[in-house]
Amino acid sequence: MEPALGVTVLWLLFAASHIGLATRPVRTALVGGFGMRGWSIVYQAVAVGVFVALVRFYALHRTDGAPGLGLGRLAVVGWLAIALIVAGVVLTTTGAAAYTSLPMAFHAPRVEPARGVARITRHPMFAGLALVAFGHTLVATRLAGTAFAAGLAATVVAGMWHQDRKLLARWGEPYGAFMASTSAIPFAAIARGRQWIAWRELPWGAFAVGLVLALALRSVHDEIFAYGGAWVIGTVLATGSLLTLQSWTQGSVASADPSPVSRARAIACAGAVLLAYVGVVHEVVGTTLYPDGPAWFGGALGWHAAGAALIVLGLVTAAGTLRFVRVPVVVLAGGGAVVGAAFVVAQAVIDGGFHFFACTMAIAGAIVVAATRCDLRATRPAADHLRTAT
Repeated sequence: MEPALGVTVLWLLFAASHIGLATRPVRTALVGGFGMRGWSIVYQAVAVGVFVALVRFYALHRTDGAPGLGLGRLAVVGWLAIALIVAGVVLTTTGAAAYTSLPMAFHAPRVEPARGVARITRHPMFAGLALVAFGHTLVATRLAGTAFAAGLAATVVAGMWHQDRKLLARWGEPYGAFMASTSAIPFAAIARGRQWIAWRELPWGAFAVGLVLALALRSVHDEIFAYGGAWVIGTVLATGSLLTLQSWTQGSVASADPSPVSRARAIACAGAVLLAYVGVVHEVVGTTLYPDGPAWFGGALGWHAAGAALIVLGLVTAAGTLRFVRVPVVVLAGGGAVVGAAFVVAQAVIDGGFHFFACTMAIAGAIVVAATRCDLRATRPAADHLRTAT
């Protein structure tokens, strides 16, 4: 298969699942069954699965296939692309910092008037990613890279449009007024006189961090998709998890999310998904990061069996935390934590090294155990009260 075609198919699958699960009928049904937090976990878990496959495929085939546009050979286009990419990284970083103050946050209690970066664009993260994607579309030297960047751009633009429709249906007139006073395209509302730049409101610290990040990414550009895309996958997952937890922590949960899925249960599920993610990393880039790893498991069969078992452990534990199935969550997660800790110790003693993913496994298992116990303590009084009343 031509790599560009494979990338395109995976982008279409990602867009269909990512946007499809967020459409109002599907979202309403899932929220009714799982609660707001349960829905967000399911939504992100599906997105993660497809995204990992997409990045993995592109990382392995990014230098194969037909040539791309490669317009970077033209000085003017090259400098334009660099400007778009740097501006995009800065805008994305700023949008992440301002996420919980925007109506797009998972548990935003209300629509506030545009402030700060929202005056520039109401979708700072999406708009920033679009700029990064457009810049790379112009200069990609292989068609697979052109398809990857163009797919990102198309998905982000569609996401902005869909998110506006969804939030307009949710909030009604307040979001309609927010849309009327802002723009999706950066600076468009300012150019049309609907907004202005309030210099004191701008997050200059986030701008500075974004600029430093853009320079750092440029210095390691050739390694960004190394190790089967592990760095991209890990960074996106970590950022998404932090934004979600930040939204849950700072949002008005009591008014926006009366679901029975507690915060502790959601954190436990996130830890379980992280366990599964370690299994995915084990399968995708494990032999690259640890060439001698299969020998520890008696060969390739044992190596892949361990990775598959960890993925299953994480998914089953996640289902248990959401109470889709009855499984001993604490026992399963605790066992995973012990195994992870054992590998950390063994790596340190035998090779004098540090096994990052085994440590992640240990921490994730411990998070699941602690959060599940917290959830059980919170729900037990209610259950005892019901038994007493009856």
